[in-house]
Amino acid sequence: MRTFVAAAVVVLTLAAAAAVRPVPHPLLVWPAAVALVMLGAAAAGWLRAPFWPVAVAAVSLVTTATWALTSPWTPGGGPWPLLHTAVLMVFAVLACRSAPARWAVATGVLVILAESALAFPVTAVSPRTWWEPIMLAGFWSLTGVVAVAAGVYLRWLDSRRDAAIRDARHAQRVRLASDLHDFVAHDVSAMVVQAQAARVLLRTDAKSAGEALDRIEADGSRALASMDRTIRMLRELDATGPPATATPGIDDLPELVARFQRAARGPVTVDIPVGLAEKAGRETSTAAYRVVVEALTNVRRHARADASVSVSISLEQNDIVVEVHNSSTLPGRRDGTGLVALRERVEALGGEFSAGAHGDSWRVRAAMPAEPG
Repeated sequence: MRTFVAAAVVVLTLAAAAAVRPVPHPLLVWPAAVALVMLGAAAAGWLRAPFWPVAVAAVSLVTTATWALTSPWTPGGGPWPLLHTAVLMVFAVLACRSAPARWAVATGVLVILAESALAFPVTAVSPRTWWEPIMLAGFWSLTGVVAVAAGVYLRWLDSRRDAAIRDARHAQRVRLASDLHDFVAHDVSAMVVQAQAARVLLRTDAKSAGEALDRIEADGSRALASMDRTIRMLRELDATGPPATATPGIDDLPELVARFQRAARGPVTVDIPVGLAEKAGRETSTAAYRVVVEALTNVRRHARADASVSVSISLEQNDIVVEVHNSSTLPGRRDGTGLVALRERVEALGGEFSAGAHGDSWRVRAAMPAEPG
């Protein structure tokens, strides 16, 4: 279909030009006709090599200069030089936009020179002073300059779009890596705690030890599934861009806390008002989930096995406030990359983040706008 349309446009254009001026100088007719046919072939997808615009511009420059030097200053070729001018401008735009740099530069220079030579058959004015041809050629070369500038501008827009796509893919990879850290670290921490409990229970309660091993198996399966999903999405990024995948949010927190509770020895409480998830934007909801995941993971790593844990989310004015408290914190610092990344994420949303001792417990708190601006 594209070939048929390109051929029809070329034939109709040539027929119209021939009808207006059927017998002009051959040095004005056949270069314009050949250039138009070549443009139609490029539009049909037949010409993909980068040297074709250079060849067309070079032939146009040679033939037009030959006509100007050998022909008397008589009326020019009617619509043919104007058609030639328009075709060269299109070639310049296409080459400067998508051709390799050296071919784009060569095409741009030759098109500007060819356009300046086309000034004489277009105007068909006999110069009376030495500077008139120079002024005429310089003025008509502006058509080539405009075409080259348009192609360069489109090339710049394409490069910006490509850079934006690369940045988006990089950001998506970083986010997926962060998700992998959060989810797998959470499940692996649970496996470590349950393995330690199973070691003790094997001597006194084989049934409970077996249940702990079942939970270890389930957590391991979830961790492997998280890794598989993340790797699959990373591979899809290279071909299709950032995937539109559902991200966990406040609605998923009850299930997360329940998983934590099954492996915990101390009391675990959760307070999430009904309908709160609908009041939080997607970014805030996802960030709240990440805060709880990281906080619970740190509880397993740094708190005593019988520590009490409370998770609460509330709406204070226009902020979603997430708090995770745990008692019986072991000595030591919690300054890993997880908390640093959380602080950056919360502050990027215009919120505040804190993590540290709070009385006789450890508290992680994040306050974020429900709908980040």
